Amino acid sequence: MKVQISVNGLSIEASYRDEDIEGIFKPLVRHWSAEQRKLGGRYIVLMSAPPGSGKTTLSLCLSQLSHEMDGCVPIQAIGMDGYHYPNAYLDTHTYVEDGKTITLRSRKGAFFTYDVAGLRAKLADARGGHPSKWPVYSRVSHDVIPDSLEVTDDILLVEGNYFQIGEGEWAGIDELADETVYISAPMDMLRERLVGRKLKGGSTREEAEAWFEQSDGKNVRRVLEEHVPADIELALGEDGGYTLTKGAELLGETR
Repeated sequence: MKVQISVNGLSIEASYRDEDIEGIFKPLVRHWSAEQRKLGGRYIVLMSAPPGSGKTTLSLCLSQLSHEMDGCVPIQAIGMDGYHYPNAYLDTHTYVEDGKTITLRSRKGAFFTYDVAGLRAKLADARGGHPSKWPVYSRVSHDVIPDSLEVTDDILLVEGNYFQIGEGEWAGIDELADETVYISAPMDMLRERLVGRKLKGGSTREEAEAWFEQSDGKNVRRVLEEHVPADIELALGEDGGYTLTKGAELLGETR
């Protein structure tokens, strides 16, 4: 099935297997709708996946399905990238990694380059159910735009990389959610996707692969190798299809 989705203001066409739409995505939407109605307030889902896995597109697809399916509660999908530290902060702060002191800007996108305390506070505030404004990340200025997206819907799906790594400030952040989702994917596929992004941006193959080893690859490995269990877990295959590996019992009544 092909789905038209708006990502960062651009309309793109995403393609998913019909069996994934019918057997996983729609049951997820119905499950969250049922749980929100039981709760009676805002229902928060944190969806974690490694870089390059297509989690942003998937979250927007789930949101779109919620608006198209009869009797479902609308889902608002939002990325955690708005909680990158601003570039001015990244340029003036450092981190010790592998025994070396580096600027945060040189590893932008790593788990330690986010304002986790700010994200925690906003998630806690979102539980109140009232409208609130979230920051977003601009792919034009490559920086954070504060208070630019109003969160109003009763189901909030927040996607990002590090909700399940269980380390440092990220440890226990899943306790601020009503449900968590984790998506795994093959390392080789993620490498090609991320290197491909750099190539499309004008990098040479050598530059793109060097960046993967310096930054993207470290982030992918941390998410894949150090994640803690989520309520629902999916595996993304080489063919782009999904397998439900945990949580079938939660979706059983909605399939």
